[in-house]
Amino acid sequence: MRLHHSGIDTWRMCDARPVTSESTGPAHAGTAPDMATLAKVVARQRAEMDRLRDQTATSAVMERAKGAIMALTGCTPDAAGEELLQRAKTGSRTLLEECWITLGSLPPLGTTTEPRVGDDAPGANLSAIPAPTGPRSVRPDTAGPADQDTCDLDDGSTALGRLGKALVHVVTPRDLAGCLLEELRTDVDADALLLFRSLQAGGLELIGHAGIDATLAAQWARVPPLSGIAALEALRAREPRWLEDFTTDRDRHLLIGNPPERWLSRAWLPVPTGDDAEVCIGILRARSGPFSSQDRQLLQAVVRLCAGWLRSFGARSEHSTAAAAAAAQPVFDSLPGSAVLLTPLRGPSGEVEDYRIDAATEQAVDVVGRTGRQLLGRRILECFPSLADGPVWHGCLRALTTGEPFESEPFAYQEVVDGAAALATYTLHAARLGGALVVTWVRHDSSDRQEQRLADVQRLGNLGWANWNLVTGEGSWSSQTFLVMHRDPVLGPVRLAGLPGLALPEDAPVLAQAVRELVRSGRQFDVPFRIRAGDEVRHLRMVAEVVTD
Repeated sequence: MRLHHSGIDTWRMCDARPVTSESTGPAHAGTAPDMATLAKVVARQRAEMDRLRDQTATSAVMERAKGAIMALTGCTPDAAGEELLQRAKTGSRTLLEECWITLGSLPPLGTTTEPRVGDDAPGANLSAIPAPTGPRSVRPDTAGPADQDTCDLDDGSTALGRLGKALVHVVTPRDLAGCLLEELRTDVDADALLLFRSLQAGGLELIGHAGIDATLAAQWARVPPLSGIAALEALRAREPRWLEDFTTDRDRHLLIGNPPERWLSRAWLPVPTGDDAEVCIGILRARSGPFSSQDRQLLQAVVRLCAGWLRSFGARSEHSTAAAAAAAQPVFDSLPGSAVLLTPLRGPSGEVEDYRIDAATEQAVDVVGRTGRQLLGRRILECFPSLADGPVWHGCLRALTTGEPFESEPFAYQEVVDGAAALATYTLHAARLGGALVVTWVRHDSSDRQEQRLADVQRLGNLGWANWNLVTGEGSWSSQTFLVMHRDPVLGPVRLAGLPGLALPEDAPVLAQAVRELVRSGRQFDVPFRIRAGDEVRHLRMVAEVVTD
């Protein structure tokens, strides 16, 4: 049963702005070039943003390296920069490579070195810092002029040059493993890469990996201090271990792999950080045979670059985060609904560029259908790309910064249901937990949305609906019906038999007759009538029909 209030005195008006129309006509020939020009402008802007981002990240590494030299010698920034340039030329390296190597060659933490400063700072004795030793950059063409400038920051044509530039964007040890595998896949035929860190109690901890599945990573997450572990041997001896004869290596070592024959040759190289080495890099290859002398030289140079990253930005800070995430996942496994634990990933400027999913409930599903533990370790923008730089993104950032919980307005998002994309409405809540965020979200089902749309239609059209049980006479009204009928909701709906009593006396008989025929024979009706609402008279129209329950 539907009610429509048609009284002129209650017409609703909205504040609408004047609308003008212009003839667009058919598309002209100039439209396509304009769009092409716009696309080029956007592409140039994106390229410029990428260039500025790279420049900022690179500058951060260079300033750290210069600061290290200044702290140890007391020299000026210009003198430290000149020292880095000279070392890069001597070692046939890019300036960025030299910065990473310098950071990895610093004295151990806790060691104090008095600056050797002369009477004037510019004349500080830079020989107080020994230049890093070891292999030079492995370049395809080393027969160029001796005075060739090898310090161009844009020189990324070699493996080390590319890696030096890629390292400025690495945030976590897992990122480092992926970056190394990407750069070494072609140069040394690497198929998988692992990063192990020694534990104070003995044994190893897997802090990063690429090219292996989650099951194998979980099996080797903690390695006890057993004999036959090549990574442990490399760390203890501080020398690489080259496993190039699978038949012999299988008898001497406990090999990673299920089955071990998956990788027929391996290399384990300790990463030197000062006077110690606590991280070991493992390169696994599917092909058999020895590593060439050039491969060995390249890999030893690579670990020296990695030493700079590990020392400067540190994998140690990831330990507490990883431990907290590992402890949180069993809790999330038992939670209902959709929830994730997000760890912020910051760029060189300190701004949050992304979040890493460190724990997730089984009901949490990303845009491509991955659920629960399948989301662990992935970036939030990889799983939910359309959240970038939107209201939800900024709300989560405020919650992380201020500690004040954030709850979003309902928003539309594309989800995957039974393998098909569908648009759904969500509400998200974010709260800070230490340095991380706990984010939960609720999907509003179709019935909720339908009820909201029905309420909007009633409000905008001044319509209302009412249901009566023809057996008991009891009814239910929508909130808008109470407004239309000018009846206090506290009084409840009027019984169907009492409905004509609300109409003006002259309209009541017609409405009463229509109600009687509806109840007796199920005959639908469409009857206009009037009611009194305070000092006004409202003109209503009721349309009713009988439906089976």
